[in-house]
Amino acid sequence: MPINLPPLSAHSKMFDSAESFACKVHNLYVEIIKHIQASNKQHKFRADLQMYHDTLNVRDYLMIEIRPERYPLRINHKLLMLDHLKCCK
Repeated sequence: MPINLPPLSAHSKMFDSAESFACKVHNLYVEIIKHIQASNKQHKFRADLQMYHDTLNVRDYLMIEIRPERYPLRINHKLLMLDHLKCCK
């Protein structure tokens, strides 16, 4: 649901007071916050529909997948290993 803001023309007049400008900015801020909250609520509802709930019992077998991008392989650097060995002696 996009927020429709009217474009400002080059001939638009300035606000009468700083208070009215602050009030308009505050109202816009509140509208944006409501829009973000509604979007988050809709996203959570859709994500909850796709969740898989199952009950496991003792001695049940299951298979898991460990993704390599989540647990990267250890990279060994020659110089770093030498510095580490010096500290441990």
